[in-house]
Amino acid sequence: MFNYIKADLYRLFHKKSNYIFYGIVFTLFIAVVIIARTSVEGELSFAEGYLQLGIILLTQFFPLVFGLQAYVAVFTNDLSANTYQNIFTNGISKVEFVIGKAITMIIYLLTTFLSGAVLYSLIYVILLMTEDGPIDFESFGNLAVVSITIFLGMLGYAAVANILAYFSQNSTISIITMGALVSGVILQLFNLVSLFTDKIEFLREYTLSYHMNEASNQMMGSIIGGETAYSASFQAWGVALIYLVIASIIGIIVLNKIEIKEGK
Repeated sequence: MFNYIKADLYRLFHKKSNYIFYGIVFTLFIAVVIIARTSVEGELSFAEGYLQLGIILLTQFFPLVFGLQAYVAVFTNDLSANTYQNIFTNGISKVEFVIGKAITMIIYLLTTFLSGAVLYSLIYVILLMTEDGPIDFESFGNLAVVSITIFLGMLGYAAVANILAYFSQNSTISIITMGALVSGVILQLFNLVSLFTDKIEFLREYTLSYHMNEASNQMMGSIIGGETAYSASFQAWGVALIYLVIASIIGIIVLNKIEIKEGK
């Protein structure tokens, strides 16, 4: 299993398209910071608003863009190439495959988060030096909580999307599923159905999307002047971990029940 993980990570970290993607995104982020900094120059301390900007981008932008890209990079390569059968006939069990992919996703996402954190912190230090302002430790704490929430949420979403991926063995279906999960479409469907009947409304609270949305709303409330609270975020952590474990187990069961398509 560890050899498979090493090979998978080697593939990911030597894929030029990944570096191009993150290079473009980070460049756009720097451009946004420069434009925003210029627009408020002389009016207020941009360093303070910069941390709030990070929270907004993490909750509203990161899941769909970075989460979906990470899912595509880690999970859909084997689907699009129909290499499941080749993997399993080479000595990797289906349990090892699911666990190995989860570990790969964790390492890949963690690398992405840490790389972004280094760039983000570097810009913050530059802003502090130019404005001679104090470090806002409270906002940094909020950022850390939001980062962990998004990180665990992406893992939970990916595990759920993989159930359909394993069942259909179709990369398009798995990507659409992941996109629907991270964008909140599933939660919106529940909200829409609730307009006509309240019989399934209770199910919303069992969805990861609901808890991720609650955590985001609570954190956004603190940005606009409300009291800082982490209860919804901590609850989302627990739900995400439960989703990760249960969905992975279901994924293993699905892989053991279905007929694997012939590899290329």
